[in-house]
Amino acid sequence: MKFTYPMVFIFNEEENIYNGYIPDLTLYCEGETLEAVYACAEELIKYYFELATKYDTEVTTPSTLEEVTKKWTGYKVSLITADIPDKKTF
Repeated sequence: MKFTYPMVFIFNEEENIYNGYIPDLTLYCEGETLEAVYACAEELIKYYFELATKYDTEVTTPSTLEEVTKKWTGYKVSLITADIPDKKTF
């Protein structure tokens, strides 16, 4: 299954790194490039869903890109899609 969530990219000038935030899942990651943050976020989403399945936890429905963009005006917002294995494969 594929899940798509909006992610906010924030550049931290003091540390010269990018931070990624997925508000719907309250997940954070960081990296030296946007690509690194994106790759980290994909892995975090997979792990999040693995744990949610393991512990039978309800997962938040994704917000729309427009909702997150409006709330995070001035920041780069993009969609991130993670391919999550079927429950049976965890």
